[in-house]
Amino acid sequence: MVARVHYILSHLASLAALVASLVLTTACGQGRAGAGDTQGDTIPMAYARNLVMVDCGDRLEVTMRDPWHPGRTLARYTLTRDSTLRGEGVIQVPLRRCAVFTSVHCALLDELGALSSVRGVCDLRYMPLACIRDWVGKGRVRDLGNSMEPNMERLIDLMPDAVLRSPFEQTGAYGKIGRLDVPVVECADYMEVSPLARAEWVRFYGRLVGQAGRADSIFRSVERNYLQLKARAARGTGRPRLLCEAPYNGQWYLPAGGSTMGQMYADAGADYLFADIPGTGGSPMSIEHVLERALTSDVWLVKQYGLQSKAQLAADTPLLGGIKATLWTCDPSSTGFYEETPFHPDLLLADLLSIFHPELGIQPPKHYFHRVP
Repeated sequence: MVARVHYILSHLASLAALVASLVLTTACGQGRAGAGDTQGDTIPMAYARNLVMVDCGDRLEVTMRDPWHPGRTLARYTLTRDSTLRGEGVIQVPLRRCAVFTSVHCALLDELGALSSVRGVCDLRYMPLACIRDWVGKGRVRDLGNSMEPNMERLIDLMPDAVLRSPFEQTGAYGKIGRLDVPVVECADYMEVSPLARAEWVRFYGRLVGQAGRADSIFRSVERNYLQLKARAARGTGRPRLLCEAPYNGQWYLPAGGSTMGQMYADAGADYLFADIPGTGGSPMSIEHVLERALTSDVWLVKQYGLQSKAQLAADTPLLGGIKATLWTCDPSSTGFYEETPFHPDLLLADLLSIFHPELGIQPPKHYFHRVP
């Protein structure tokens, strides 16, 4: 019965993708105000489920599926170089003056050679890019304040040609942004359900800044490296029992087995102790409930600012003192974890493989996690 349900769901997902592609192709044929009457070709996406792009020759039609409400559409855009084409969701490309609310997308635009298009940023104190901080000091880039409640006066003064934001940032200020008559690009890549699916969104961002070829090349390289590493992981000896993260305010937030990180742990050849958490997000659990399994773990991965030892964790939460697993920590403030790994999951996979399966002799290009006593 379970197998039959999975079979039906997989075919429904494929049907939904086909319908979305047909709708976009029809839109290309009909055209929008000021657009040509061109038949479109769907750009194949190998992994991303929430993104559909159709090349209509003189423009690119983009549909983002709503990851929270299956069957609904989160956003639609028309990317065009035609300055006479107007309307809701129309974005003039390449972007030349954009406001970017997240450091991860600033870092991606930097890799795409389009950082000069960034003219406004949020959460400057968490911005690791030195050039952005320097440009803010010189007045070239505006500090728009908190991403949850951006400074509207500064944003109005900036008048960007697009705002790039994460759709979980649901605040009253977003309604005000909508009234600016500026396209709001929903950066929903983080809601994809596999590392390569999220990484594939670089192909959309590349087309926003006129770097389609460069973006496609970046993704091909990431995909090739990731799949090669995954194949090597399958040759590892055993599967270490994995515990991840640490409690905060009495709750232990753990990724679901079907989440991006849950899938990466599996690809890296680990036996993630909480892979049975349903869904594609995560779940907060009590410390006592987690400890029932945590005491059997071999490896413990924790992302935390300034964490230097297991004793430090036990001092805050004495119950953690009984965990015998080897502790590896990642300090996001100094490693670039949040800026690099979303669109380069191959780098993180290599690091995880060196931890889980040292017998394979993999030398990762970069270490995000470091062993601590």
